[in-house]
Amino acid sequence: MANLPLRAKRRLVTTVGEIFADGSVLELVTSASSGRLVLLFHSAGKQKIASQIEHSGRIYQPPDIDEGMARAIRFPHDAKSYVSIGRLLRRISEFFERYAGLPQQESALITAWAAGSWFPDCLSSPPTLLISGPEMDDAIRLFRLLHCVCRRPVLLGDLSRSAFLALAPLGATLLINQPDLSPRLRALWGSSNYRGVHLFGSGKVRSVASSKAVFLGMGDVRGDDGVHLALPPVHRDLPPLDEYQLSEIAQELQSRLLMYRLRNLDDVRKFSPSKLGSIFVGSEVARNLAAGVLGEAEILEPLARVLRRLEQDSIAQRGCDVHLAMIEVAWAPSHADRELSISRLTDLTNTLLRLSGETLEYSTVEIGWKLRNFGFRHHRNGRGMVLQLSYENRLLLHQLAARLSLNLPPVADCALCSPQEAVDSRELM
Repeated sequence: MANLPLRAKRRLVTTVGEIFADGSVLELVTSASSGRLVLLFHSAGKQKIASQIEHSGRIYQPPDIDEGMARAIRFPHDAKSYVSIGRLLRRISEFFERYAGLPQQESALITAWAAGSWFPDCLSSPPTLLISGPEMDDAIRLFRLLHCVCRRPVLLGDLSRSAFLALAPLGATLLINQPDLSPRLRALWGSSNYRGVHLFGSGKVRSVASSKAVFLGMGDVRGDDGVHLALPPVHRDLPPLDEYQLSEIAQELQSRLLMYRLRNLDDVRKFSPSKLGSIFVGSEVARNLAAGVLGEAEILEPLARVLRRLEQDSIAQRGCDVHLAMIEVAWAPSHADRELSISRLTDLTNTLLRLSGETLEYSTVEIGWKLRNFGFRHHRNGRGMVLQLSYENRLLLHQLAARLSLNLPPVADCALCSPQEAVDSRELM
């Protein structure tokens, strides 16, 4: 850079990748000879690899990242052609079945997730993979395979907020072996994991949407957004998975998966699951999984069975959600009464939760605070704390029922239950 003329310095841009309006793409790769980061320029089916690429009046160069980080993150050396999408994805699935002992359905799930990691800038929200199981050895073996298959993967034994902010802008796929990962950090990456959402840290604004997989041990995954993979017990001896074998797998797949990304960026961005069935249309996680494999039937058919099972688990979990229960039991009184005592609301909520299998009981104080957090106004009268069923509180109740996708029966003479009023209510949220 020191030898560049001043004019060139002004046009110099450090990048981790670019998608240009003319369809050409810049990607980070490593030099096969030096191991240093260089840029691959892909345009109209042709490629060029260099330490600097000039395009549209600017000179692009890769970032100067820490040597240890460069070794930890896997980059392909180039982009190689593949026979077909189906054969490429099937090959990935076979590796998970053979080396991790995953059944076909779970293998399809993790193949779709890994393929989606190559499109974090095209998916609305790259799904988070939540892995649970009693054996850490099984999780590490799976992570080592994912390190061969995902885009820019890095395997971490600990993740702090600062490390997250440093790695995510590189487009790194985070493979996190941290069963005690804090709920605060999990909430942070969940709320920021959307295209166009940025975080501020260390004086910089960063886009941090990226694919993440975390091993939670036997921890509770309820309440976490993402897709859950429960590692099944392995009942057979698995073949060795040493560094040589991992290198061979990565060498075979990384360059072909980069070409998969380069060829299909626009198709993944525009992908519509409208013909794939209700599971893929109704769930954002399922839509993004389907987009990452471009609706490939051989992956989606077993994947659909896994997603149906996960959907049933989610419905069961929703039945034990106190917030949903509060809205549900307040629905009928809100259409018939002028007020509802907090003690009565608490009794009804705890009864509904018990019927759903929940053993935890909530106090009137806890229910009162949850009402306040929702935005409801309640007050004290001569008999205790009550929720006044005013128009404002009833409107909020209908808005929450719509936002939380509660299928509650409409009441014939309620203007807020009418279709047009429901649309107007959503617009106020």
